[in-house]
Amino acid sequence: MYDIRRGQTKIDCVELSKLILKKEPEIIKKYPSTGFGVTFSDGNTQLGSNSLTSRFYHYNLLNWEGTDLFKKYIKHGYEEYTGLKDTIFVKCWANVMRKGEQIKKHNHSVSFLKENNYLCGHLSVQVDGTTSTFYQLEDRIEKLENIAGMITLFPCYVYHWTSLYNGNSERISIAFDIKSKEFYEIDVHPDARSKWVEIN
Repeated sequence: MYDIRRGQTKIDCVELSKLILKKEPEIIKKYPSTGFGVTFSDGNTQLGSNSLTSRFYHYNLLNWEGTDLFKKYIKHGYEEYTGLKDTIFVKCWANVMRKGEQIKKHNHSVSFLKENNYLCGHLSVQVDGTTSTFYQLEDRIEKLENIAGMITLFPCYVYHWTSLYNGNSERISIAFDIKSKEFYEIDVHPDARSKWVEIN
């Protein structure tokens, strides 16, 4: 049975929200809504081609200034989850949702990979207490409220989605994939490796 791990961080989510909203139009203008080797991809979230999410392939939020603390939380989360202190590679992007939007049911891998090889996660950055994220494997569904500053890790094969957002501001989260060095070297195409960040 899969496990979901959550922990509260001390990341300054107010400043991080401002930074994401500042960069959102720049990223959307600069990059197309494409993934590696495909004409369109929003990660199966159904947020569409005008979303920041659909640019996830082209940048890595962990390359931004001021993300060192976030990197530490990701590394600590991986170590706590797997019991390993190995080098990891992380792909990280932001999601900005507005009133009437919803991240639809999807997963990041159809294969039941070992958690030490491929974990997924997200950080709730700007949330108003009205949304939750759902996680499903077979008949088991868990509903967890979105709390600002909360980081969540789960296996790559677990389906997940959010409730419909009806707030008047923006709902902001950061999603990430974590791969072990061994799996990164066999799973990530050499042309795409520059988009990943190594964390020791």
